[in-house]
Amino acid sequence: MEAIICPDRLVEPMPKSVKAVAYIRVSSLEQEKGYSLDAQRQCLVDYAGTYGLEIVRTFAESHSAYSPGRPEFTKMLRFLEEHKEVEAVLAYKLDRLTRNMSDHAILSELRNVRIISATETLPEGASGELLWNMNAAISRFYSAQLAERTALGMITKCKKGMYPSLAPLGYVNIKEDPALAPDPLRADMIRELFELHARTGASLACLVDWAEKRGLTTRRGGKLRSSALHKMLQNPIYYGAFRWAGTEYEGAHEPLISKALFDRCQRRLFEKTHVVTKRSFPYRGLLTCGYCGCKLTAAYAKKKYIYYRCTHGRGPCAQEYIRQDRLGERLASVVDAVHITSELASDLVQLLMDREATQAVHRRNRLSGLENQLERVEHRRETAYSDKADGSIDPERWVRMDRKWAAEEMLIRGEIEDLEESAEPQMDNVKVTLELLNRAPVLYRRQTDSERARFLRVLVWNILITRGSVEPVYRRPFELIAQGAKSANWYPRQDSNL
Repeated sequence: MEAIICPDRLVEPMPKSVKAVAYIRVSSLEQEKGYSLDAQRQCLVDYAGTYGLEIVRTFAESHSAYSPGRPEFTKMLRFLEEHKEVEAVLAYKLDRLTRNMSDHAILSELRNVRIISATETLPEGASGELLWNMNAAISRFYSAQLAERTALGMITKCKKGMYPSLAPLGYVNIKEDPALAPDPLRADMIRELFELHARTGASLACLVDWAEKRGLTTRRGGKLRSSALHKMLQNPIYYGAFRWAGTEYEGAHEPLISKALFDRCQRRLFEKTHVVTKRSFPYRGLLTCGYCGCKLTAAYAKKKYIYYRCTHGRGPCAQEYIRQDRLGERLASVVDAVHITSELASDLVQLLMDREATQAVHRRNRLSGLENQLERVEHRRETAYSDKADGSIDPERWVRMDRKWAAEEMLIRGEIEDLEESAEPQMDNVKVTLELLNRAPVLYRRQTDSERARFLRVLVWNILITRGSVEPVYRRPFELIAQGAKSANWYPRQDSNL
């Protein structure tokens, strides 16, 4: 008669009515080998009937035993703790119970509970315990080796441009290369989502409402949350790349959007707005200490006055305390530096109008050429598809050709989008801006501190403050205007001014 495993000794067939729990487990790879839950359950039932065991409860799960934390295994341990009358744990094989040393240690420490394998035999005493421990270590090694092979296989797929996991929303998994294909139900809506955000900068809350009205849902038909949309808008898979294990790979799948559109969305996502409330310190975050490079912070004094000071993040600093009303007057020099005369504003408008006309001609010519290229590529793809349908082209060759043309088409569309995005600003807006700069010093001095701070944030990235100087770091194009106003040399050559 076949013996039964126990870590401590060889056990002869048990007397009737010995209570035991059965534990059965599979993983996807093992299911392919035939270790199904039903097969294990039947084997354990037959074994219990032969050797006089009463199975009081069966714990079954489809979960890897490589790491601790299996839910049914944990329930089994709790059950054994609460039911002291249970004397044995029955499994099909020992590695069904554990493939990690943590769970193995817990099982080894169970008192008055026998670990029984229905298909394996070990000697009694210390030799049996040694083999039990070796079996656990070998199972752990096997699982680690399997994980390494799986990870290597995924990296190999990544290097071939094949996404190695569940397709993100907007794509579906296919068995053939490149493993992803556009989802016919959602791909167009994903494109619309990116275009809407890039064009309008709509908030995530607005995009959630848009997706619900448009019918863009999760795969199970659920509502898309703002966190899911935020992740989608940052996922490079939609322009043809993907990230895996910290590395970005070039995908072989068909992109849904261009890289230019994706980049515009990223700029929209990370735009910062500054909201000034009644009790806030309007200039905080705008000022940098010119002595040590730390930020200037603010606080109330006597519950009445606001003072700005260095944070002293790098030790003692020579920066003085500056009262807010005096600070606002000192910062007027930032606005004065971009002030232009009425005559200069008129000259710049004319110069910009001439340049815009020239650039518009170049842009139209380039767009026309790109549209012709796009038409030729689309024609090639349509012709090749017809040849493939007729059997004139081998399907594998057609896939390679179509993939090449799809990439070329996406590059052309991206350049077209860049040209359309980089179109010159409307002259009406240019005129208003130049008129504002002409009147800026007067307007600034009439405003409150909150309004002055908002105005300054439009002009500069930050301002370096020392006891005797104010050094602004202007945004473009105000940097160029400040340089021109300071040097009075606006016309050395046209390209340097605009």
